[in-house]
Amino acid sequence: MDKADFLFELGTEELPSKSLLQLMKRLQESLCQQLTEKNLAYGAVQPYATPRRLALIISDLQTVQSDCLESRRGPKTNATEQAIAGFARSCQVTVTQLQIIDTNKGHYYQFKKRVEGQPTANLLPQMIEKALADLPIAKRMRWGSSREEFVRPVQWFILMLGEQLIESRLFGLNNDNTSFGHRAYGGKNIIINSPSTYVEQLRNEGFVVVDFFERKQIIEQQLHEQAIQVNAEAVIDAALLDEVTGLVEWPVCFRGRFDKSFLSIPSEALVSSMKVHQKYFHLVDHQGTILPYFITVSNVGPNNPNHIIAGNERVIRPRLADAAFFYESDKKHNLASRNNALSTVIFQEQLGSVLVKTERIAMLAQNIAERVGSDGAKAARAGHLCKADLNSDMVLEFSELQGIMGHHYALSEGEDPLVSAALEQHYWPRFSGDQLPQNPTATAVALADRLDTLVGLFGIGKPPTGTKDPFALRRASIGVIRIIIELELELDLQALIQLSYNLHAKQNVLPLTLKQVSDQLLTFIFERLRSYYEDQDISVEAYLAVLAQRNNSALDFDRRIKAVSDFMKQPEAADLAATTKRVSSILCKNATGQEQLQLAKLQEPSEIKLAEALTDLQNKSQSWVVNGKYSEMLQALANLAEPLQQFFTSTMVMDEDTSIRDNRLALLTSLQQQLSLIADMSLLAVVQQ
Repeated sequence: MDKADFLFELGTEELPSKSLLQLMKRLQESLCQQLTEKNLAYGAVQPYATPRRLALIISDLQTVQSDCLESRRGPKTNATEQAIAGFARSCQVTVTQLQIIDTNKGHYYQFKKRVEGQPTANLLPQMIEKALADLPIAKRMRWGSSREEFVRPVQWFILMLGEQLIESRLFGLNNDNTSFGHRAYGGKNIIINSPSTYVEQLRNEGFVVVDFFERKQIIEQQLHEQAIQVNAEAVIDAALLDEVTGLVEWPVCFRGRFDKSFLSIPSEALVSSMKVHQKYFHLVDHQGTILPYFITVSNVGPNNPNHIIAGNERVIRPRLADAAFFYESDKKHNLASRNNALSTVIFQEQLGSVLVKTERIAMLAQNIAERVGSDGAKAARAGHLCKADLNSDMVLEFSELQGIMGHHYALSEGEDPLVSAALEQHYWPRFSGDQLPQNPTATAVALADRLDTLVGLFGIGKPPTGTKDPFALRRASIGVIRIIIELELELDLQALIQLSYNLHAKQNVLPLTLKQVSDQLLTFIFERLRSYYEDQDISVEAYLAVLAQRNNSALDFDRRIKAVSDFMKQPEAADLAATTKRVSSILCKNATGQEQLQLAKLQEPSEIKLAEALTDLQNKSQSWVVNGKYSEMLQALANLAEPLQQFFTSTMVMDEDTSIRDNRLALLTSLQQQLSLIADMSLLAVVQQ
């Protein structure tokens, strides 16, 4: 089998840096998937990306497809002659050349032929076109008079198998083996000799480090080196590192400094000014305190680096001066006065202003705090002020500082530290895996804020639909779940929904009833638990089993599902699952027996033993369930597996005597009730079989 290395490079104007890594990975995934579908073997795959190119090298690519056997099934042998003849014509053979196959649905005509493999070079242009069409580009653009579309104007491309160019056209351009070097170093034309020389030619002749991950490693190493020179540590944000890696082809890091007077500004504001607007990395000392330094990643390495450093220092000064001005200006007005201005800011047309929302949050937060043994007055105060900083100049300029600036302003005004912290922490968790609120006051406000949004939007009939979730209700639900479960809060979700609904009802007319909202919202919230537990490698079957017997406590749900998940790993689980399925099957097909089990009517030793074991379990189970001792309960249920198996082996449940039969069915009914106290074990039984 002949093999050759394959190179594809697409040269463009500057690609969007934030999505460069995703574009590179998707190009690789799409092309590899197509190669597999075409039965083309290949070796290692290495994707590349810089601001001006997407590229890919595949080693040992099969140069000719392997022959394959293609088969088509036709009509049944008893079909009309016209249908059979038509099938033969479509296969370009006679009826006598067709095969007859025997299937479980009858005898059919079948045509088989050997398809000769095509040269890989003939297949690759179309595959590349499809891979480019598959790229996740939100908005494509056109350029010049061309009707072609891509994320940025395309300037050149290379399609090479071995040392040979593949004849093709893309975006109105002809294939060529010419690539281009770094613009700042002259943009030299580079004649690519082969895929194996591509990377080194661009590096040595064009000052381009084409490997995304190599550039990222170079930047990270230089950041640490620059920080060490001033006895500091570079704070490397992963997203920012990926972004600046996508901005440069020849990375060189330079360290600059700013006036120490700006350190009086909250550090978060300094970081936002440097990170968001200038793509700078900030430095801290070994205690984590921000220092008056920054590191910028340049796309060139000039002979005189002081020129670049001075230019960046000139640029950052007015940015920091603006932040200082906003900070001092904001402190002239207290949070309470800013809060009143929220009456003109609409949260949602039917649900009123942001000020009205904070009033609901405050009352609900107070109630939640009192339910978990916290200070209700502090929670109410934090609820009133939790959105006040949205009207501050600093947050209007740096939206990512909402809550953070509220925290700083509240402390400077002498607010209680717990209340002040809650203004920031009530937004936590902001994303998957983010930290949770760290004090009870913040926890109460975080729950109240999310529940107010959920109840309000569900109450006016605006739940998420498909992929549309403009108010991030799915994220809000996950936040509620994580806070309650991971902070171990004993809270009844239905009761909280009712409280929130009543608060909305006082201020707005909600078109849906409390029952409608409660039923829909509880289902919505508990459905979010499915993915929450999948991330913890807890089976869907365990989730569904507990969901069938859930109450309104997310914390209780968590205790049940973890007990069930752990129990199902034990050897006793399989026996209990099998017998539970049998009990469910018998009771499903027959009446459930007498209302009351009569011990005096038990005759067989096996049924007497089962009844005794069941009675002992019933005496303990209520206490176990009330106290959440689900593991003990499940272990006790497992102990029933042996007497239950003996019962089925030696006892005829469907006895001819109606009285005996009903009593045995009553025994199984009582048993099933115990089996269902924690979860619907029959759902687990189905999985085990």
